[in-house]
Amino acid sequence: MSLPDVLNRCEVILETYGKYDEVKREKAESSQDPFGVLCGQIKSDIEALKQKADDIEDMASNKAACAALHAELRRGKNSLLTVEIPRLDKLGSKRIKGMTREALLSRQTQIKELIEDIKSIPDGIGTNMKKFSMQQSQAALSSLELTHISLDDFTDGKYEGKSYEQTDQSRAFREEYELRKAKQDKQLDVIERGLSELQSIGNDISSELDRQQPLIQEMETKVDASRQTVSSQNVRMKEVLTKIRSSRNFCMDMVLMSILLGVGAYIYSMVK
Repeated sequence: MSLPDVLNRCEVILETYGKYDEVKREKAESSQDPFGVLCGQIKSDIEALKQKADDIEDMASNKAACAALHAELRRGKNSLLTVEIPRLDKLGSKRIKGMTREALLSRQTQIKELIEDIKSIPDGIGTNMKKFSMQQSQAALSSLELTHISLDDFTDGKYEGKSYEQTDQSRAFREEYELRKAKQDKQLDVIERGLSELQSIGNDISSELDRQQPLIQEMETKVDASRQTVSSQNVRMKEVLTKIRSSRNFCMDMVLMSILLGVGAYIYSMVK
């Protein structure tokens, strides 16, 4: 391999692995100055929000998309102002060994500039309002025609003044409103009748329970008395059975003794 080939190979290797040195360098810088790293991240976020605001201006005809992007911008600005900026301020107020007072003041100035940049991003609130001049406002007011409305124009809660003329669309809307209102009134009447019937049924059930309560109490008293009677009868029956069983055992014992005596006498007579 010749010397030019070796040099070319070395250049290729340096270009291939040089990016790892840059990553290590960035990590070293971030470990040394977290304020600078966070400040850079906030700046990149601000640039992204500004780019998004420019995109919104290009698609002004699509109002729904603009509203969604404006909401996203407001969320991004709120996140930066309430989360990232306080973190940056906390890091900027920390004193690092070897840092001068001018460096601290410079950090505070950077934070203020970042806040102003964030607030200057248009987010659809207070930025797209049209500003009219005095002459335009007066011309707009002069073009308005005010109609005098009196109480005499109302009959049965309906306005029938001459200044108001119904169109076919408004008349159809009014008729549909009246039909739906009448239907709702009928349904409410049905519900009211149903509730009245339920109330009467509940009252009847309550009165019937009150009437049946003495009978239930009397039945419970009789059941308790019957239970006591059955318990006493069971005790007496047990005693009687015990007596009968003991007398039966005595009779059996006597019969067995008689048999044994007879057998013994028979054996004695045979032996003798």
